[in-house]
Amino acid sequence: MSKVFQPEHVVTDNPHGAMVYGPITTENDDDGTRYVQTIKGGHTIIVNENGNKLDHTPGTHNELCGTGLVKGTSNTDAPNEAVAKAIVARHGDIVMVAEHGNIKLKAQNIWIETGGTKNKGNFLVKSNGHIAMTAGEKTTFAGTKICMVGKDQITLSSGGSIDLLCSELNKSSPLASIFDIFTNMSLASLLRLVNKECGNQV
Repeated sequence: MSKVFQPEHVVTDNPHGAMVYGPITTENDDDGTRYVQTIKGGHTIIVNENGNKLDHTPGTHNELCGTGLVKGTSNTDAPNEAVAKAIVARHGDIVMVAEHGNIKLKAQNIWIETGGTKNKGNFLVKSNGHIAMTAGEKTTFAGTKICMVGKDQITLSSGGSIDLLCSELNKSSPLASIFDIFTNMSLASLLRLVNKECGNQV
């Protein structure tokens, strides 16, 4: 009968947890694990000699940082652009997945920047439901080319004016003659139509 493999360096092994350094299996079954820490309740940290690390938290994982950035007892502002937490991946991707929950970002300001070149540097957003963007002041879309595609419809609504500035306007539609109807439509009727299509805007 074979004996149970015993790691070379066992720091502690008790009912509350264990901490082990070195191979945790025989040489034939060695997967490169060189550090294991387990805590009663299911917390596990596994470190491999290839540089990989697994940190398993069965419950909520909270981090608090930046408490020392504020100077003085009466000061509530940290130094300008002070970094309280940084996650840097020299190579590879950073992936955040909430399989059965939400991902929420909240800050005074949020910057998103892509620095790729050639066919990279893209910013892609995909949603199965709605995409809502609301600004208290101005929303700007700028690009060498801008394409808006509405499989069902596109509605533009403004409480003021809609300005169209271009060197050339091309309009093509099998229902182009319908646009003539709007020429004779009263402002009140037009606003009622817009409210119906976009919700209460005025």
